[in-house]
Amino acid sequence: MIMNRCSPPVALPISALLGLTLASLVTPSAFAQSAPASNPANEETYTLSTFQVTTTADKGYRAGNSVSATRIDTPIKDLPFSISAFTEQFIEDIGALELLDVVNFAPGVTSGAKEFTQGNNRYSIRGFDGDVTPQRNGFVGNRYVDSGNVQRVEVVKGPASLLYGQITPGGTVNYITKRPTNKDFVRIKTQVGTDEFFRTDLDINRTFADGRANVRLVGAWENLLSWADPSGGDAWLAAGALDVKLTPNVSLIVDFESYSRNQTPLIGMKPNMQVAGFNSASAANYPNLVDRARAQAYVDVGNLNLGFLNYAPLPHDFNYVGKNDYRISWFDSASAELNAKLGQNWRARANIGWSEFHISNKLTGLAEFTITPAAAYLATAGRNRFTFRDELAANPAAVLADPTRTASALLTRRKRLEQSGGDNVNYQAEITGTMEFGGIKLRPLFGAYLSKVGTNSFRRESSGSQPPAGLPNSQTAPGQHFQPWNYNDPTTWDRDSDYDVNTIPGINSYNDAEGEESAYYGLLNVSLLDDRLILIGGARYNKTWTINTNFLPTVVAPIGPAVVGDKFEATKTTPQFGAGFKVRRDLLLFASYSESFFIEDRSITSFNPAYNPALPTSSTNRVTISEPALPTTGSGYEFGLKTDFLDGRVSSTVSWFHLERENRVLRFRETAPDGSFPTITRQGTVDQSEGFEFEVTWSPTENWQVFATFTQMDVKTTKGTFPSIITYSTDPAVQASYVAAYNEARDLILNAVPEGSAETLATLWSRYNFTTGALKGFWVAGGFVHTGDKAQRTANPTLFLEADTIYDATIGYDWKTEKANWGATLAWKNIADTEYFNANQSRAAPGRVIFSVSTKF
Repeated sequence: MIMNRCSPPVALPISALLGLTLASLVTPSAFAQSAPASNPANEETYTLSTFQVTTTADKGYRAGNSVSATRIDTPIKDLPFSISAFTEQFIEDIGALELLDVVNFAPGVTSGAKEFTQGNNRYSIRGFDGDVTPQRNGFVGNRYVDSGNVQRVEVVKGPASLLYGQITPGGTVNYITKRPTNKDFVRIKTQVGTDEFFRTDLDINRTFADGRANVRLVGAWENLLSWADPSGGDAWLAAGALDVKLTPNVSLIVDFESYSRNQTPLIGMKPNMQVAGFNSASAANYPNLVDRARAQAYVDVGNLNLGFLNYAPLPHDFNYVGKNDYRISWFDSASAELNAKLGQNWRARANIGWSEFHISNKLTGLAEFTITPAAAYLATAGRNRFTFRDELAANPAAVLADPTRTASALLTRRKRLEQSGGDNVNYQAEITGTMEFGGIKLRPLFGAYLSKVGTNSFRRESSGSQPPAGLPNSQTAPGQHFQPWNYNDPTTWDRDSDYDVNTIPGINSYNDAEGEESAYYGLLNVSLLDDRLILIGGARYNKTWTINTNFLPTVVAPIGPAVVGDKFEATKTTPQFGAGFKVRRDLLLFASYSESFFIEDRSITSFNPAYNPALPTSSTNRVTISEPALPTTGSGYEFGLKTDFLDGRVSSTVSWFHLERENRVLRFRETAPDGSFPTITRQGTVDQSEGFEFEVTWSPTENWQVFATFTQMDVKTTKGTFPSIITYSTDPAVQASYVAAYNEARDLILNAVPEGSAETLATLWSRYNFTTGALKGFWVAGGFVHTGDKAQRTANPTLFLEADTIYDATIGYDWKTEKANWGATLAWKNIADTEYFNANQSRAAPGRVIFSVSTKF
């Protein structure tokens, strides 16, 4: 499917909000009959199902139960696994707008966002990330998630594929949407802030038929933060859920959600610096043979690009995109869940879920300044692209401004349209029960799962040809770049020029894929010795297949001939076990082991053993061949303890973990028998992560809450399959340079921290309520998120994003009138106005102030 730009859908969110408001006013007396609780997280979710989490056990920031670890609503303190759960009050207090805002507070978790058309819901958990979207109510979630419809966020640690299928070894994120309750209420919240921020939320809950039917509708509209130049856009949300008790033993839950995010234009990543020609070992770039051998070895061993450096020194609000660029993203989802009580001890549910997404991204420019060393600099004895790289990295502003060292610093103005989309249909059936034999309690769970997926991606971009110097952008050919920007001449920074994406000749890539994943799984929860010993174990059998259809790009036709790939199939059985022993009723010692799998690449490129160099290269005499790849697998174990001291006022988890990931794909450029340098892909890697996590929710007094985490881990690649050292030259000095660079590149890869991972993480958030005196009704809250040095780019393992600590603070006041509860807050986000980056391709917002007022009646 090829998607064109659509105008921001303002009419739908406005009509949705007006409709929700009208619904709340139909019978206003009904809302006045019951006094709402002041804390939304303490309201009881009206549901028959044991598969849904109950929030009545929540106390402020302390989440009592979880469904993400075993699919069954279970006290977190009784689970022999590490689970981080964030309550509705915590999500509200930190002022979360997106799922990322919440997950940042989980121990061992940091953003691994790739942006572009992959969204920002990609996380590095315990050092490992992958293109895996979070779970939505236990099913495939969205690449962007608005917090307006999120009731709970749970992070399951470790390679828990037993319940979630394809995930990374670090774990997965499961967000739980808002469900109907058995209390009528209407809540309206409006926020206004700096950088043109504005947002309104509406949340309505109604009960019908004497409580046998409950409905909840949620809507929001937001004018996005516009802090970069240029930037703008809006987002809207419309969601709802219906919970119907069909019979005393059968209930039905139906929900839907529609979310759109219109960035016009988006805030693009900050441009990196790239030393021109650094990664091309040619005679022109490296006249000296010793230097050339060194450059070639970096490419041969792991396709490293050590000339790719950090961000160019530019203003914090600098944006490289054009004023007419955009990214339009929309996500729709719906599900229906039937729950049944089978006798006194058994429960069953059947679930069908559907989701669809589309992301369209028009992007002018390439987020990279290409820095060309001055010819006189390179001609000086002892200087080359390596010395230039070192000087540029040490003091970029000085080197860029020095014409004796820098000939040019240009940012390519590429014209590009990148789109992606997909749909997903899930079917699931589960049954669970309780049995007891002589003091031994058994809770088995059996399930079956089927998912059908279709995806498509499309890219159209201008060619690499630069326009002649002086040619106005308005006169460039449709397939030609705009004039590049000169770093040292801001008058060249033309953001006004526009282009029609449909006139760019040819299509660079077009891909359709369809696939299916099916699974059968079983889990047994055993408690004995008067519930002091807890054993959980089970396994999942997975089968997955995909077929890709690639369209060859052509210049004449908009889409070339289709090439249908071979059917890729893989099966994997993933076990999981956990054991916990309660030394005391409020102290649990636990240990666990689990495995995971993930389809990272469906094929790898290898040299063709049947290639005959004596014959011409052809389709029947190919240098390389494509072979099926193995799934990337994970395994891990952890030991820890959980506390629930003072009736839950000191609830904590301390754990030590060890994880391994195998068969991640590495890419190399190797010398082929015909003298070419094709990219070869190999598996056989082993990545390792081990470390320590601490999380505590502490209530020193009834009106004071503290949440804190700390993570320290060691993440690195411990094994890789590398090409053999070749005889690059018969000259001993040249060969020695090649071998030294080969060993250096290999060691960099083997000790590299995976991209997007930070080995040190810490968070703190605290809230204090004033309950007496003149300040009664006021509350203050604040905290920080600390991220250590974060690996920035796989191609350059030496490149890291600097550590940062982001501080937030909020002051609030709550009061009541005769028929409504009111609240007002003033939040100061990123107090120090720190420039930081969630990941290499994701920029974070600067300091800002947001005022909000809400009412609930």
